[in-house]
Amino acid sequence: MTSDDRAIRRAGRRARRLLGRVARKTGLRPTVPAPPPPPRYGPKPEVVLDETNYGPMMDRIVERARRNQRALRVNPDYDLVRQHFDHYNFMLSAVALQDEPGLDPIRVFLHNGAEAINSPDVNFSMRNYLVRYPEHAEGPERSPYLEWLKRGKEAGEIADPAPGIESMATVLGLEPARVVELLVETRTDLQHRLRYGVLGEMIAKAAEIEPLIGAVWSETTKAKQLPFGSPLVVAQVAAVHACQEMAGFRRARLLLVVNKPRWGGGRRMEGHIAHALMDRIAPEDIVVIYTDEGGRAPEGRFPAGVREVDFAAAVGEMPTESAGLSLVSLIRSFEADAVVNINSRTLYTALTAYGRALAASERIFLAFFCNEQRAQGNWEGWSLKWFYRAFDFVEAVLTDSDYLRDWLADAYQLGDDDRSRIHVLRAPVEPELGRLAATEPAALSAEPGRRPQVFWAGRWDRQKRVDIALVVATRMPDVDFRLWGEAVLQEGGVGALPDNVSLEGRYGHISELDIAQADAWLYTSAWDGVPSLLLEVAMAEVPIVGSLVGGTGEVLSEEDSWPIAAWEDPEAYEKALRDVLADPAGARRRAAALRERLERDRTQQAYAETAAGLLLVDDPRKGDR
Repeated sequence: MTSDDRAIRRAGRRARRLLGRVARKTGLRPTVPAPPPPPRYGPKPEVVLDETNYGPMMDRIVERARRNQRALRVNPDYDLVRQHFDHYNFMLSAVALQDEPGLDPIRVFLHNGAEAINSPDVNFSMRNYLVRYPEHAEGPERSPYLEWLKRGKEAGEIADPAPGIESMATVLGLEPARVVELLVETRTDLQHRLRYGVLGEMIAKAAEIEPLIGAVWSETTKAKQLPFGSPLVVAQVAAVHACQEMAGFRRARLLLVVNKPRWGGGRRMEGHIAHALMDRIAPEDIVVIYTDEGGRAPEGRFPAGVREVDFAAAVGEMPTESAGLSLVSLIRSFEADAVVNINSRTLYTALTAYGRALAASERIFLAFFCNEQRAQGNWEGWSLKWFYRAFDFVEAVLTDSDYLRDWLADAYQLGDDDRSRIHVLRAPVEPELGRLAATEPAALSAEPGRRPQVFWAGRWDRQKRVDIALVVATRMPDVDFRLWGEAVLQEGGVGALPDNVSLEGRYGHISELDIAQADAWLYTSAWDGVPSLLLEVAMAEVPIVGSLVGGTGEVLSEEDSWPIAAWEDPEAYEKALRDVLADPAGARRRAAALRERLERDRTQQAYAETAAGLLLVDDPRKGDR
């Protein structure tokens, strides 16, 4: 008995009680015929064979399923679902149920409740609905779909099959509800065209030629609308949009793709390039993209106005390959003159699949620095892995040293033409650091009780060989050694510190050091390019005792510093430091000569001319700027 039936019976009983009271008061007993009992069940819904592009077999399957429906007014929940139930959408996906003659799809769907897999509505996804509103999985209704039909849809609850609606609403500048409206409109139109229109006719005819094409019909129940193809695609589009939003939705002339905002206040190659081009382009024309670790560069690394984009934060935990495609799409969206990869793992990985395609529209430059040696003695680095893989399709290779350029040319047996595509960007010095110049030796020695001070700075890693610096300190107990870098040594490293060693922690820029108190600077790297640190210390006119490895010989020479060829020998460093401390005035003159030489050889103007000539030349593929 339905609720309507019960209501009618209650009304009849009230009417009879009222007439009884009237009869007792008046003595009259009118004869009122009792109302006929309401029909217990309604008729079966009328079913007509539909003709669709799915073919006569599927049409008969759906007709049979419709004939198995319950009669009307048996169950109001059933009737509500029936009004919205698309038998074709359900049966196309419920392949295992298509051959059951007594199947009632509505009954099966309601019975399965929140576990229902096949959807009766192309615009409803049980999974997506419950992800957004998990409380409906065990709500009062027999099916979450019922909850949505009764209350949720009108309340604005989203049950659309498309992923990432909220993310794409932000990208499109629309409210999520409006995005759903457009999706439903487009999806419903597509379904109708497939079922009854020319589009579906074309598929049906193609299936006659190639039967495997007929398998597409079940996929039409979950047709994807780009860019809502999958959660991953949505995440990629949203990431590119977020990065462009950080960049102000403007094009760029130069992209510097960097692994992370690297430690220290020095400009490094990315900073040097940006500063060098300021006389030729506006700062806003340069975009720095951090791909592997997010954040912002230390103050002063870039000119004011250079745009920084935290790509790493935008992609989050996105799989590496997908993040790479997002990065490639982002790079192309800027339509820049040049793209410089500076240690970006994400971009290098993306070049595996998209390198040649990206190079067809972008001028790609790879910046290589010194390689790294592992504990086993083997070498690794981006140049070892990527030079031979990418050299043929990139525009050129950039290095910071003649040493690495020559090594690459020799290691890969390059001819003259190929060798000419390796360019050295000799980092310019910053003459303004001269204000940090060390105090005159006479003034230092006049301080009562003062001990000589040797400075050292670097990472606590295998390359910088802090262990050698500590051995040298042990051999020189009459000298104080001040070390900057990580505050905690790795466990199992060098052991206890000598009494004359103090750990000063990290610093952002060399100007933060009391460098005027330095009598000498010790540099103990085992391999290197051209370290920015040596250039900075040289500008402060501090005598340098440093290892002669890799590109350090392009800074240090016998005439104006103390290069150590036997870089693993603590005694050699000690001897050189003793020479510096024994003749402080002579050492300072030598340091001044180093500063003068570097100011001549490494000018901002020369660097700017080289960088601009390489990176800002007009590209005929992009047209004149």
